[in-house]
Amino acid sequence: MSITISLKSQNIERDVVIPVEWKDITVKYWGELSTIIKKHYQDAANLSDQEKNHEINADITQDVKLNHAQILKMNADIFSYITGLTKEEVGLIDVNKVSEVIGCINTLTEEYKPQGMNSFDLDGETYYFPSEFFKKETYGDYIESTQLEMYIADMNNGRYDILPEQMAILCRRIDEEYDDDIIAEKADKFRELTMDVIWEFSFFLIQQSVKLVKLSPTYLEKQQQVQEV
Repeated sequence: MSITISLKSQNIERDVVIPVEWKDITVKYWGELSTIIKKHYQDAANLSDQEKNHEINADITQDVKLNHAQILKMNADIFSYITGLTKEEVGLIDVNKVSEVIGCINTLTEEYKPQGMNSFDLDGETYYFPSEFFKKETYGDYIESTQLEMYIADMNNGRYDILPEQMAILCRRIDEEYDDDIIAEKADKFRELTMDVIWEFSFFLIQQSVKLVKLSPTYLEKQQQVQEV
C-alpha cells in the first residue's frame, strides 16, 4: 500500500506517491535512501568527539544523535529524493507537507516482522530460498555455507544493496542448477525485488547461520572420522 500526496511548487501542482510499506520499496530505492540517511549521521559523527569510534560502513544511526538543524537538513534531502524536487524547490514547499511525507517514511523504521517466506515470485517464475541446500553436508555445500558470516556482516553494516547478488547465487528455481555465467544477469533482475522479500531473505540467512554454528562441529567430526578410516 502507498499513499498519494499533492504538492504545489512554483504554482505547479503534482501528485507524489509515497511508499508506506516494505513491499512498496525496491532494494535499489531503499539502498539510495539509506545512503542519504547514513551520510547525515556520518557527518554528525565526524563533528563529534566520537568520530574515531565509527567506521564509514557501520550502522552509526544507532549511536549518533542528530540535533534539530541536522534533522531538518536530512529531512530536506530525504524529501527531495522521494519527490524528485530540487533542493531549491523543496525550500518553497509548505512545511506541513514536508512533515507529512517524512512521517509516512518514518513508518518504515518499525521493526520488520518476518512472515516465514521461503520463496518469491519474479517475472512469472518462482525462486526458492536454499533451505534444502543447507541440509546437505557435501564439502562444496559446507564451504558455500560458511560464506554466511560474510553475508551477515554486510547486513549488519546496512549493505542491503549487495543482497541481490547473494540471492542470485543462493536462490534458484526448482529445476535450476548453479551457473556462474548468469549470476550477474540474475542479480540485475533481483534488484527490482521489494524490501519485504529482502528482509525475509536476510532473516533466513540469520537462521541458517545459527544452524551452521551447531552443524560445524558435527560436520568436522565426521570429516575426521572419514580421514581416519
